[in-house]
Amino acid sequence: MECNHNEMNKLSERDDRYEKFIGKLKPVYTSLAIPVTNEAVKNELRKKLSVRIISGSAYSSTEIERCNVVAREPILKRVVDWAHDNTQEKVCWMTGMAGKGKSTIAYTLCERLKDDSILGASFFCSTTEDETHNMRNLIPTIAYALSENSQRMADALLRALEGKDVGDMNLRDTFTTLISSPASVSESPFRGQTRIVVLDGFDQVKDRERVEAILSLVFEHADRVALRFFISSRPLSDRFENAPQLKPFDLDKHPEEEVRGHIKLYVQQRLGELATRLRDQGKGWPTEQQVEAVVDRASPLFIYAATVCSYVGEAKNKDQIKRRLQAVVDKAPVKGSPGLATDKLYALYAQIIKAAGEESNDINSVLGVIIVARDHLSIQSIASLLFPNDGEEGENRISAALSALRSVLSVSNGQNKGVGVIHTSFPDFLTDSARSNEMYYLNPSEYHRKLATNCLYMMEKMLNKDEIEGLEDPYSPMDKVKERVNISGALEYSCVHWISHVIEAYDVKLGSAKELEEAVTSFFEVRVLRWLVYMSVLGKLSHAAASLRKLELHSQASASIRRASMEARRLTSQSHSLLEDYPLQIYYSALVRIPKKSDIAKRFRRDWNWEVTSGLAGDWERCEGVLGMGRWVDLVVFSNDSRMVAAYTRDKIRIWSVEDLKELCVVSPPDDLSCIALSSDGKIVAAGFKKGGIQIWDVETKNERVRDISEELISCIAFINKDQEVIYGSSKSICRYSVKSDEQLTDIKLKLKGRPVSFSRDGKRAILKDYMYIHIINTETDDKISTLDIPGFEVQAAAISRDGEKIVSGLNDGKIRTFDVQSGNEESRLIGHVDAVTSVAFSGDDQRMVSGSRDGSVRIWSVSDGKEETKLVGHPKWVTSVAYSDDGLRVASGSWDRTVRIWSVEPGLEERQSSVDRRRVTALALSSDNQRVFYAKEDRRIHIRNVDDGKEEHPLIVGGDHVNTVAISNDGRHAATASGKQLQIYDFNYSPYVPRVNMNGHEDLILSVAFSPDNKKVATGSRDKTIRIWDPKIEEEDEGGEEKGDEEEEEKKEKEKKKEKRQLEGHENSVWSVSFSADGSKLVSGSSDHTIRIWDLESESPMIKTLRGHSGPVLCVAFSSDSQNVVSGSHDKTVRVCDVKTGEVKQQQAYGDSIWSVAFSPNNSKIVSGCNDHTIHVWDLEGDKVVVLEGHTDAVLCVAFSPDQQRVVSGSHDTTVRLWDLETGKEERRMIGHTDSVQFVKFQEDDTVFSASHNGSCRTWDVQTGKQETMVDGFGNRVESIALSSDDRLLAVGLKDRTIRILDMETGNERMMQGHTAPVGSIAFSDNNEKIVSMSTDDRTARIWNVEKMEEEKRSEIGPHRAYSAALSPDSTIVALGEWDGTIWFWNVETGAMAEKFESDQRIMSPMSFIDDTHLLVRSRDAIQIWNVETGEEDENVADTANVPILARDGWIYSPSAHSTRCWFPLDGISSMISNASCIVFGLYLGGIVVVKFRESRR
Repeated sequence: MECNHNEMNKLSERDDRYEKFIGKLKPVYTSLAIPVTNEAVKNELRKKLSVRIISGSAYSSTEIERCNVVAREPILKRVVDWAHDNTQEKVCWMTGMAGKGKSTIAYTLCERLKDDSILGASFFCSTTEDETHNMRNLIPTIAYALSENSQRMADALLRALEGKDVGDMNLRDTFTTLISSPASVSESPFRGQTRIVVLDGFDQVKDRERVEAILSLVFEHADRVALRFFISSRPLSDRFENAPQLKPFDLDKHPEEEVRGHIKLYVQQRLGELATRLRDQGKGWPTEQQVEAVVDRASPLFIYAATVCSYVGEAKNKDQIKRRLQAVVDKAPVKGSPGLATDKLYALYAQIIKAAGEESNDINSVLGVIIVARDHLSIQSIASLLFPNDGEEGENRISAALSALRSVLSVSNGQNKGVGVIHTSFPDFLTDSARSNEMYYLNPSEYHRKLATNCLYMMEKMLNKDEIEGLEDPYSPMDKVKERVNISGALEYSCVHWISHVIEAYDVKLGSAKELEEAVTSFFEVRVLRWLVYMSVLGKLSHAAASLRKLELHSQASASIRRASMEARRLTSQSHSLLEDYPLQIYYSALVRIPKKSDIAKRFRRDWNWEVTSGLAGDWERCEGVLGMGRWVDLVVFSNDSRMVAAYTRDKIRIWSVEDLKELCVVSPPDDLSCIALSSDGKIVAAGFKKGGIQIWDVETKNERVRDISEELISCIAFINKDQEVIYGSSKSICRYSVKSDEQLTDIKLKLKGRPVSFSRDGKRAILKDYMYIHIINTETDDKISTLDIPGFEVQAAAISRDGEKIVSGLNDGKIRTFDVQSGNEESRLIGHVDAVTSVAFSGDDQRMVSGSRDGSVRIWSVSDGKEETKLVGHPKWVTSVAYSDDGLRVASGSWDRTVRIWSVEPGLEERQSSVDRRRVTALALSSDNQRVFYAKEDRRIHIRNVDDGKEEHPLIVGGDHVNTVAISNDGRHAATASGKQLQIYDFNYSPYVPRVNMNGHEDLILSVAFSPDNKKVATGSRDKTIRIWDPKIEEEDEGGEEKGDEEEEEKKEKEKKKEKRQLEGHENSVWSVSFSADGSKLVSGSSDHTIRIWDLESESPMIKTLRGHSGPVLCVAFSSDSQNVVSGSHDKTVRVCDVKTGEVKQQQAYGDSIWSVAFSPNNSKIVSGCNDHTIHVWDLEGDKVVVLEGHTDAVLCVAFSPDQQRVVSGSHDTTVRLWDLETGKEERRMIGHTDSVQFVKFQEDDTVFSASHNGSCRTWDVQTGKQETMVDGFGNRVESIALSSDDRLLAVGLKDRTIRILDMETGNERMMQGHTAPVGSIAFSDNNEKIVSMSTDDRTARIWNVEKMEEEKRSEIGPHRAYSAALSPDSTIVALGEWDGTIWFWNVETGAMAEKFESDQRIMSPMSFIDDTHLLVRSRDAIQIWNVETGEEDENVADTANVPILARDGWIYSPSAHSTRCWFPLDGISSMISNASCIVFGLYLGGIVVVKFRESRR
């Protein structure tokens, strides 16, 4: 028998009737004899309690027979006397082993109490009524029954419920509000009397925790209520043995002879009644010997006696009755443990089955189905599953078999009532070969196989294709589909449980596994989507996902079945919310969103109007889901059963089901949290506060259960002792708190300094971390176990293994170190991360670890050998927290990118890492022919992708070429970059990082740049064969103020000329390298003309010497610190040192490839060179010793010595910066972060390195840790906005450097417009392409530009918020301006007036666009709407005819011509959006675009 667990504990068997815990409270209730006289009150109670009448819990609704009054009268008398004596204890608990007749006694007691008018309510957990096992129903059931029994109780209950929502109450509040308060002694609801509540069968409920919680409340409130409780069950827990107000009544402790006497009276009465029916009374039947024999065999089990009497009494005729009784008497017990009462019971079962087999050939088949079935099946359902083609004849066969088994089976009346066993000992006998002596053994695996096969056949036969696919409207809502679909009991059972039986069937060795495999394969190839539609109709999608996961992970299933299960599960999870409302969309929108190469897509995808042409992964990746959080993620944790994951952001805790990624709960803590924990079943969440104290919430009701206040930050919290306790710690103490009793159990004061950061699974060990030390302590005694050999300040994260034997620590330098707890000794070092490790965790079996880092990666490591097993890439920003599920199958990671990602990490899964560039998409534009989408990322390129096939064209670079070369000033404040022919100077003290000075003069590409030692001059070498010396004179500009007026172009050029101090000519080819002497008076240059030239910058005739000798282009040069020597590297593979005065070659070294970089050591004793063959050579000029440093994987482009000459730093085309120890010749640090070739490196001080790369990215690094300290990524020219002219000829680009560039797509010519004082965030063409409107996100101005004249015509100040989008009306008279906060302004270009028309409730996204002169299309994060400019209201009529897709707030994309055709495509993390008549394009924060295309001709 399967009990119906509560929603959170048994997600896989959730019924839609219980979708929210008490929020949709529909309890069973008992209809008692004394009704409420006021019908209005009764109706009001129904309304407040949301009551739905479900038969089966009241004693009068059960099929339990009355106990023999004579036989059990002594026991009944004691219980009835207790019930009438209000001076006795308030709770009488009758316990006893199975078969002692507890339920029959409780039933008979109810009849007695009802007759005495003191029965308040009854609740019987039935073996055939699964709904009675749902403990969520018990409290409202009792409350409703009590109110029907008393008008006063009803009135009091209404008063207690006033202003309250039962759905918001936790268990304690529910009991207090519904029972304790209205039934209190002070309320006197029963006119001074006391009512008895009878509760039976709690031992059959699997949710023991909730049962015990309810019983605890009963004892806690017993003195306060005018109620007394009679409970009958097997012993549940020792915790209630000494409970106050308890009167224990243990049937097992009754004297054996007394019990025997009771059984004898029972047998005599039952057989005597039978004799009367046979008219044999007084004729010697049954004989005394027969009665004694039955009693001997039965004692001390009433179930034996009851089974014998039922078996004998159900015989067909008088002779059979007598034969059966005699056979029982004659039958010896099966062999077993001597003296066991159950042996005699098993012998009786064997006899009953044997006799039944003589009457029906279907006994084993029927019993097999009943024993292994997951739910109670009706006769009709059993017949449909066993004999699917026999119809009524099959039902007759089942009825005949059940008739012969009524002594051991409970057969409820009614077509759809379930068949179950009377006592659990019966299936125990059948499924244990030792107990059944093999003869009557039913192999569960064999019957699971049969039932699995029959379930699959049932679905093949009854998953009606016409029912589903015959619906004309694929958008039919759930209620319409339910009207169409007919689901019988057998089909429902097959849909829900077939996978469970398949999994169990894999264990059978019957040679028919191939047949079952073929049936399962056929199911996935043909019917899996139809099945998911039916599961959706049944409200069982979550169960479907969980079941598919089990099959996916089952080791004995074939690889093809496991993959098919995975794909069906991922499809279900991805579209869960859609399918709950529109089940038929599984054939449409759901399939559109999954990878095109997946088998399920190839097999089922239809020729439909909608298609995703770009943005989908080719195949399934390890990342199973991305959960949007809205804020950066601080913490993630799994429940111990691995079924739920919780994440905390700054203001909310969110909890999801892992299988279907459905959000289950959102809790809003009152203050900032520092740690969270989730109970094993996910029903309770505990949290520690930064300001001190803990809080525990009931997840289902979101209500606070516990709040313990303290003043110290709680650094760690965890559930222990089967979730009955919480352990948490601060810098002062470690405490244990009882979740059950809501009281603090221990408070251990800490002797050592530090805060707990991790507890072992049993809570007995903890990691204590302070600035200097990491200690491992015993939490029960506060004794130190060990101290780790690592200072605390280096550790960013630490975790203790589940068994408490190992420690893993994540360090600031990206390393991971593991330690032994007992000794504190280091066991291994794991290297892979390139930035600080922020979070670490062990897997459930302690065999693996997961780590998350500021480098954005999540990594899985083997504990045994320290090897990296898997690298998970997807987060574009820091990973802040990681968690490992207990089953070892998933990892959760939270990040600053505001998402939680769920990764599948089971060993052996094929690696399919995403190749998506994770840089945010900043701007979108569509060509007028709808064939190409233009989009910009956080780089300097404009990417072009074909809308139909998703292929990418060669990207455009606007605003100059890539950064050709870069240098950083000696004081670290300025950067000089050369893009094309232009030199730009940046100031790190100003943000955004836009050029402070632009200098033009070279006639060809700038190849080299260098700052003078005093940072006042900049030298550049060019392909135009010249060297130029510049005096930038960087001026302080007022970024926020108004412009100082437009300057004439000639005046601007004149200013730039003044910045150029000198032009040096003499080289006969490109100048590859320039370098200043230490005093700034001289300059050395290297050229493709194979020469080195020395220049005197203070002389009127600057060139003082030409050095020859290289046989190839001179690629790099440098002065010694005393300016006496120069070093040069050449394409001829040599390095030369020459005397500046004489030109003499002092030293020369030849290497294996071109030399890209050279440098002197500070004392001029060494030279370092970087080579094209990936090596670095350090050359001792005095001793002629050469040290070779190897490690780079591409050309070494720049090198520099540390001030103490002990280290060298290098930058390479492989994008890394590396630090080398010259004494050992080993790589000391590897600094990863650049995404392009590193062209410049320099020590600022002993502990800081500067680096700059080819894409204009500058970074500083901490030498000691290798940690990146600062970053300026992509100077100046990042694309902020783009727009295409209506003829697709011109591309307008708004850049971060405050300029607007106009690119002619036909000629390639680029023009520039300047005026904005901040990045240009939005740009749009007028209809006639003659004007452009632009808006800056920071200078808060909108401007109109003349495209032909390339000049600004008008401008206007806008509102107080950041501007985000602009649009120009077709007649160029109105500009619509969208702000960050959703406000939309309208600027009348002719009058200059600015008016606020309306406010959107969503942040406006670029671009907006006018449909005509009066209608504006506005895109927000969740919707596209059309607004009337004149009225400021949304115009739905125009929206119906607008020639653009409309994205509604519920995630639907509507087609332009027929809004009944739509595609559901919700996306998290949309950074930009654009659409036209045939497609909609989404730009994503996490990189890439998604193109959803509509085709009119398809359905």
